[in-house]
Parts: sequence; C-alpha cells; structure tokens
Amino acid sequence: SHFSLDYEALVDFFNSRYRGTDPNHWTGYICDEPLLLQPSYLESLTTAGIPWGFFSGATRQEANYALEGRLGLERPVLIAMEDAPGKPDPTGLFAVVLQLEQEHQVKVELPVIYVGDTVADMYTVEKARDSHPERVWVGVGILPPHVQEIPQHREAYGERLKAAGATVVFDNVEQLTPEQIQEILHQG
Repeated sequence: SHFSLDYEALVDFFNSRYRGTDPNHWTGYICDEPLLLQPSYLESLTTAGIPWGFFSGATRQEANYALEGRLGLERPVLIAMEDAPGKPDPTGLFAVVLQLEQEHQVKVELPVIYVGDTVADMYTVEKARDSHPERVWVGVGILPPHVQEIPQHREAYGERLKAAGATVVFDNVEQLTPEQIQEILHQG
C-alpha cells in the first residue's frame, strides 16, 4: 500500500510534543530531557585552561534552551544545525575551533578533542583530520543514556563508536576530566 506524508505536518507534530504548543514558553519533552553535564564540569575545564564550545545537530533555539536556559551558560560558543552543513561535514567543527582560537587567543596547533555520542560525530573528527592533518584531532565517544540500559546495546554501541574513530568511549562526558584529557593527548 502507498500513503503520503506531509513533511511540514510531521515536523509541526514533533515540535508540538518536543517543544510544546506555546512557542514563547516551552513545555514539551525538551523541558524534561536529562542534562548530560553540569555547569561545574565546564567550569573545571575553564579552570584547567581548556577552551570548550558546542557543535550541535540541534537547532540554535533548542541548543540555547539547554545551554543558556537550563544550564545557565552565558553565550557559549555554539554552531547549531542551521549554521553549518550537517555532520559528518566538519565545517561546523572548524567554525567552533576558530571562534575558540579567537576568543581565547590559543595557539593554532592546540589539539582538538571532539566529544560526541554518534557515529557521525566520530566521522566528523576523521574528516577534520583528513582536511587538516597538521593538527591533532581526537574523537571521544560518549554512550547516550538510552543505550546504557541493556549491556549488549551498551557494548555494541561503544564498539561502533570506536570503529568510527573514537579514541576512547565514556559513559558520561564528565568522566573526560582535565586529567583524562592530558592522558589521552600523551597516549596519542
């Protein structure tokens, strides 16, 4: 059998559930999504002299809702879905790195550690390395909460991230401490 889908209607339906029905005051699922890190984690990176930013597959509105609205961050470096081609194209990652270099006056040869929870994230690092081999690019995989519930899923997903280029895989981004970062960079 054949049926047609109205793409706009589908997007509107999803957004009505994800964001809620009031565009000025979100009440949907996004309000209850677990936060994957706390501001104190980012503060620990800053204290250690490690610049950080975000290259997100979410829309700018949704990313800012989480980063500014829920985490209380003030104007973090962010390249969102509408700012660059989708992953695994590394254009957005390059834009984040450039902003961090300018904002923090860091050396161009400073290694880049890109943390992600999808195979596309790891491929993004591989493509960045191919485009700019003069720089050290490290992919760190994070297991999303939904794959951690069943041991077989957890193991298989971690293996997929490693096969796609992850140097290491953690259960939670906060396990990537400044000390772990130094260890990863010294191993490479």
